[in-house]
This record gives sequence, structure tokens and C-alpha cells, in this order.
Amino acid sequence: MPKIVDHDSQRAKFANAVIRLVAREGLEGLTMRAVAAEAGLSYGSLFHYFESKDELLMHAIRHSTSEQARRVNAFSVRFKGLKALEQLMCDDALVDEGTRDDSLVWLAFLYTAALKEPFADMHAELISGWVERITQLLKSAQERDELRPGLDIEFEALAIWVYSAGIGQQGLLHPAMFPSRVQKKLITAYLDKLRK
Repeated sequence: MPKIVDHDSQRAKFANAVIRLVAREGLEGLTMRAVAAEAGLSYGSLFHYFESKDELLMHAIRHSTSEQARRVNAFSVRFKGLKALEQLMCDDALVDEGTRDDSLVWLAFLYTAALKEPFADMHAELISGWVERITQLLKSAQERDELRPGLDIEFEALAIWVYSAGIGQQGLLHPAMFPSRVQKKLITAYLDKLRK
């Protein structure tokens, strides 16, 4: 009887291997052979799914962001308005030991997006979705009468995304200056300025 292969599981193993490798060794450590070894799978099996390192890195980013979306969806059921937005920002921005690898891979992705158009296009697509989600949460907060009157929701959504991205990068680059408690305090302080 032929062996049944769980293709989603295989692809997830490769994605997680990319994340660990890039976090540990940078983009220089990202080779097809190294990814297969890190995943504990055969070198040949890797080519059933991916043709290049670029495809692997893109897949790892999509895998990481889909995991994040799953977490955000879970707490969006429990929280509404500004509380839901605060949860989203903390999940997106806070860098600690548990999120450091994903943050390092995102930083490597940004570097690649600055140089290669397919990565830039993917970045624009991901950020557009994220800003739209922030916009919807702000509209929800507005409907719940939590926001100061006269706020430009679309502009504020963009500002929040940029602010959140900056906090995450500083938390990654300067953890002593921006430990997670300071990152969270910055997020809360920003959202407090939007409150009624």
C-alpha cells in the first residue's frame, strides 16, 4: 500500500525550517539543502513543493502570517472595538523570546522586498490586508462610541500600522530599551489618544 503523505504538514515543516534557519543564520544560511536537513525531510522531497529559495521564503512568510491571522481571529471573537485592536497590535508588534524568530524572518523579508519586485508585491498585498483589518476594527470602535469624534479612520489605520511596525522593529533591534512591557505601554498610550 502506498504511503499517504500529508502535503500541508510537509509544507508547514519546510516553512518552520526556513523560519528557524533564517533566524539563526540569516538569509546566507537559507539553502535548499539546509532547509531539507532542518526540516528532517529529504532534499528531493523539497522540490516537490518549491523550486527556489525565493519560493521557500515567500511560503514561510505566508505560513507565519496565516498563523498570526488565526490567532487574531480567535481573539476577535472574544473582544470588540479598541480592545480587539489592542490585542491585534500586541500580537503584531510585541517582540519577545517567543516571537523573535518570526520577527527576524519578517525583517529578512523586508530586506528582500526592497530589492525584488515579487517580494515587494507580496508585501504590499499583506500590508493592504492588515491595514484593512485595522480599519474595520476602528470602524467597530467608532460604532461602539469609543473614539474621539472627527477621526479620519483610513488615515488612523495607516498610522497605527506604521506605529506598530516601528515598535516591533525597535523591540527586535533594541530589546533592552524596548522590552515587551514598554512595547505594550506604547501601544496602550497610542490607543488612549484615540479614545473619547
